[in-house]
Amino acid sequence: MKKIFTLISVAVAAMSVQAQSIWKAAEFDLATAVETDLTEGVYGGGTAEGPDTSIPLTIKTSTITATVDGITMTGVSTPNSLSKKDVEDGKTQVYWELKGSVDGNDALITDDCTPQFAQYLMPKGNPGFQHWEFYELNSDGDEVFRAYDTFWEPGATAMPAKGAYYKFAATTSGALRVAIYGNKNTNPTYVVDEATLTPMAPANINVSIYYQNTGFAYESQKDEEGNVIPGTEKYFNVGKMADDFVLQHTNGVTQNRPVLGYIDFDVEAGKTYWLFNPKSQIGIYGFYFSAGSAGIANVKAELDSNAPRYNLAGQKVAENYKGVVIQNGHKRIQK
Repeated sequence: MKKIFTLISVAVAAMSVQAQSIWKAAEFDLATAVETDLTEGVYGGGTAEGPDTSIPLTIKTSTITATVDGITMTGVSTPNSLSKKDVEDGKTQVYWELKGSVDGNDALITDDCTPQFAQYLMPKGNPGFQHWEFYELNSDGDEVFRAYDTFWEPGATAMPAKGAYYKFAATTSGALRVAIYGNKNTNPTYVVDEATLTPMAPANINVSIYYQNTGFAYESQKDEEGNVIPGTEKYFNVGKMADDFVLQHTNGVTQNRPVLGYIDFDVEAGKTYWLFNPKSQIGIYGFYFSAGSAGIANVKAELDSNAPRYNLAGQKVAENYKGVVIQNGHKRIQK
């Protein structure tokens, strides 16, 4: 694919004078993960419409922890129980899967990405409050295993008790960049302040994503014969979080595909932030914390009139370019 330099590279460079720390999922030792039993809000019977709260159930969850200077991440994975057939087949419970290839396309290892990540950990389970499992007979008379959840949504009075989610507890104010793999992105992805239970405003979150893999151009110009005009392809979609919190809608682009890329937001010392998709799972490549910075959305840097200019698609443009440009981490209009 065509390599381009993006606004993200400019913004990260502007933050380079601050203290920075990086954690990579590919280097994490899963042997340190901790398994615990969950019983509250977990039931072993019911129907698709709701749980049978008279039948208690215990399921296991797995927690991983990673700390860098200024911030600690706690990742949670809560898969459904193994079905009777799974047990008969000798399957064992898997909580986290290391996915992606160091040398393949399914990784943030291109020139556009700062920092670069090769592989990601994928958790299991949907973030929610109640979880119930049961068996029912299908139309063929076969016993089928079912699992359902009640999902978290804005306005809830508590945070999820189970499922796949990440918590970031900051001891220092700064800018956090989380590299994620989003499995199903027709659903919203939230960054929630634990203290207020309120999702962070989309205007305060920057999103930089590829669709499906780094070789898929989500937009391009075509000639009269319908052939893509070389050099017009756009791969890396950079913009604010969409108002509906759906990653694939960033910059108004709709592609019903998995995404991989970065979510950037500021954190305050003493606060904890949750990152999750209520109806799906988010894999994590890693995270990058820049302590003391005001964040990518509000980078304060000494202006350099000779600094490179980028359009809103993240492509480098000439000095005489007309329109909106990003320079020194700031947006302005060139006429």
